[in-house]
Amino acid sequence: MQEWAAAERILVVDHQPRLLDSLRLMAAGHELPLDAVETEGEARSHLASGAYGVLVVDLLHPEQAGQRLLQQIRADGLDIHVVVATSDSSQEAAVRALRGGARDFLRKPYAPEELLLTLRNALEHRRLSRENQRFQSRLRRSQQLYRFIVERSPDVIYVLDQQGNFTFVNAAVERMLGYPPEALLGRHYSVIVSPDDVSLARHGMDDRRTGDRATRNLEVRLLKSGDARPENRAVTVEVSAMGIYGQSGEEREGEFLGTYGVVRDITERKHAEALIRYQAHHDLLTGLPNRALFKDRLRAGLARNQRSEERLAVLFLDLDRFKLVNDSMGHSFGDRLLECVARRLRECLREGDTLARLGGDEFTILLPAIQRDSDPISVADKCIAAMREPFYLDQQEIYLGVSIGIAQSPEHGETVEALIKHADVAMYHAKEDDRRHVAVFESFMSQRVDQHVSIESGLRQAIAQNQLNVLYQPQIDVASGRITAMEALIRWRHPTLGTISPLDFIPVAEQTGSIIPISQWLLRTACQDMLRWPGGSESGTRLAVNLSPVQLEHADFVKDTLRILHEVGFPPHRLEFEITEHLLMRDLESVVTILRKLSAHGITFAVDDFGTGYSSLSYLQRLPIHTLKIDQSFVRSLQEGREEGHLVGAIVSMGRSLGLKIVAEGVETQAQLDMLRRLKCNEMQGYLFSRPQAALDLSGEAVERWRSAVHG
Repeated sequence: MQEWAAAERILVVDHQPRLLDSLRLMAAGHELPLDAVETEGEARSHLASGAYGVLVVDLLHPEQAGQRLLQQIRADGLDIHVVVATSDSSQEAAVRALRGGARDFLRKPYAPEELLLTLRNALEHRRLSRENQRFQSRLRRSQQLYRFIVERSPDVIYVLDQQGNFTFVNAAVERMLGYPPEALLGRHYSVIVSPDDVSLARHGMDDRRTGDRATRNLEVRLLKSGDARPENRAVTVEVSAMGIYGQSGEEREGEFLGTYGVVRDITERKHAEALIRYQAHHDLLTGLPNRALFKDRLRAGLARNQRSEERLAVLFLDLDRFKLVNDSMGHSFGDRLLECVARRLRECLREGDTLARLGGDEFTILLPAIQRDSDPISVADKCIAAMREPFYLDQQEIYLGVSIGIAQSPEHGETVEALIKHADVAMYHAKEDDRRHVAVFESFMSQRVDQHVSIESGLRQAIAQNQLNVLYQPQIDVASGRITAMEALIRWRHPTLGTISPLDFIPVAEQTGSIIPISQWLLRTACQDMLRWPGGSESGTRLAVNLSPVQLEHADFVKDTLRILHEVGFPPHRLEFEITEHLLMRDLESVVTILRKLSAHGITFAVDDFGTGYSSLSYLQRLPIHTLKIDQSFVRSLQEGREEGHLVGAIVSMGRSLGLKIVAEGVETQAQLDMLRRLKCNEMQGYLFSRPQAALDLSGEAVERWRSAVHG
């Protein structure tokens, strides 16, 4: 059964009622959607409903109703298939009918089969017409969509002919490269390709491929319109191109006709990829090569030197006092300080040398070609001198230092790991040299570094696990036998390494910053012990505590010191800090400020090991110094008769003229005591009186023994 569209009914208009009745019966028998009417008025009413796609009308209808209906259909522009059925069989009648808009012509009388076939053909024609209209509509939409996509696409879409000339290019080419599309039509694609990439582009943009019809992708640089210099015009793009070939069944089947391609701007992607590569191989803070890139360059340098028998050197740099500044001033300040450090170190190097930041305050330098053993030492000295100069940041004057270890290839290693490790080992040794701050690797250093690492890791637990203790050594007024001061000396009982000398663990504590909590623990413990000592709460005996330079650089040193004294209840005037001449010379202005703040609260200061450093009246007069301690090397020289012994008298005279107390350290024999007495040095300290003792041993009996030593 044929199904007809709801709007495709058949309307028959005829003035013969019997004919109409027979048509109705025929239509019912064949399930045709047919309506039959006699008058023009009925016909117009039916047509106005819009339900009819086929009209059968007799042009010989009375009063020319058929003619008027045709005229109305034509005037209204109605899409109706008109069949003229008439008894006028002349050719002129048929022509008039067709000119009036009829599609078919039937002569009356007609056979039912003839009418049925005509009506079915008319309905089928209508169906095909509708399908064609829908197809055309879809085609128009598809074309519109294609034009929209092509013209609005951010990518350049192009077609080349067999010779590689543009036959089509969309508007995106103007947005991407600045060329109007019409300016490229007929021109060869190479006019927009970077000269360095023309050969590469030929393999993708205009490749004459036989049988290979796969899409090819490549990256090339295209030239923007405008600037005459290609390097300023280049845009990195990705080209996807495929050949156009004659289709099956066509005259030119399989023949290469041209190229269709799409060009995408990947400049931002390339920048992102370059940034990712940069970040993978560079320190984001300073912009220096990172550990990975440094190792790559060192590996390449070793390979090159093996071929040429040249030598190279690795320098391992560790900043002195940076951790203290970073903790005191904040990490943001520390980051900016590291940027300043990187800039200053760069200026010390030659072109071709590599400066890298491994992390934290550690840097490395690669010298890829050295001629003499002294070359890396010269570079190290230059870096050390540069780092001695103050940094000015946020109106702050910051002093840092640097310790540098050197390892050379091939004598100190021929692998990346060995050279970096040995330079690191030498750097730890350099930290122990207060004057040079640079060391070249030697094999014995590895053992020292292993000990250094053990000490560094153990210090983190020393306080928590009660491994530290304090010993005390008295300072004696030999005229009266009175104890004038007790020097607090820290000791460390390591659970596996045994007793570790302060000479070994204090430098490590200063380098790692753990000297701050250790010094605070020492001050608190010593103050508590002094108050528990017989008569300690009322005694005038001073407590002498050694002061580390790292403590002076700590932002909260003054505040923390006063807080501890307050919490323990120890009088500030009984506390005496011992400082070295070397410490005073590091940053005299800053030291003066801090010492004066503490002195305002009654705390006193002694210069330890006086005479071994930069002995100067100028700083003694500027600083709130109360005591000079003569170094034991001068005391020993007295008895041995060396020339240095004569300096003791000069120091005593100078100190007395400045109103300072003089204390001789390291007094071990009665002869030394007698000679110091003759020089009018009346306060002494040393093994002659007492070795350092624990707080529990500070009894009345011990005091009597000290007095006996004084009076012989």
